[in-house]
Amino acid sequence: MMPSLRASLRASRRLGGLLLLATLAGTTACFSKNASGAAQETVILVAHNRGFYDVNVYAVRTAQALGRRLGTVTGNSTATLKVPVSELQPGGMLVVQVRSVGGRFSWYSPAVQLGTGIIARLDVIQTANGALTQSQMYSQVVPQSDAR
Repeated sequence: MMPSLRASLRASRRLGGLLLLATLAGTTACFSKNASGAAQETVILVAHNRGFYDVNVYAVRTAQALGRRLGTVTGNSTATLKVPVSELQPGGMLVVQVRSVGGRFSWYSPAVQLGTGIIARLDVIQTANGALTQSQMYSQVVPQSDAR
């Protein structure tokens, strides 16, 4: 690959990341409507799938309960998922399960605490055979825009 093309790709990736952070800055705790039409508070999970295979992401409230599906993240892409606050564990903790679409692999994240101005970031990392054991989830403080 030519050096100028490589530099251009890196610059566009950085710009995309900055645009994503700017978009999320004011929406770390937002509201969406549930099936009954009532407003429901949500938190943000930014999921980056670094592998080839698509994955489904589920919020897990307890070890005994099935997770609630948050969405699908296609291979080599990033998705912003809204997690209803009702799907968090006590103390504002988020645990997710990641399952390969059409595959046999799944992975449970460690619990991360979310709150005002904090989003969750999920990096789905797949091995050559599709295993998800190297995946990571962590929280990130989103800088608040300056008051005008």
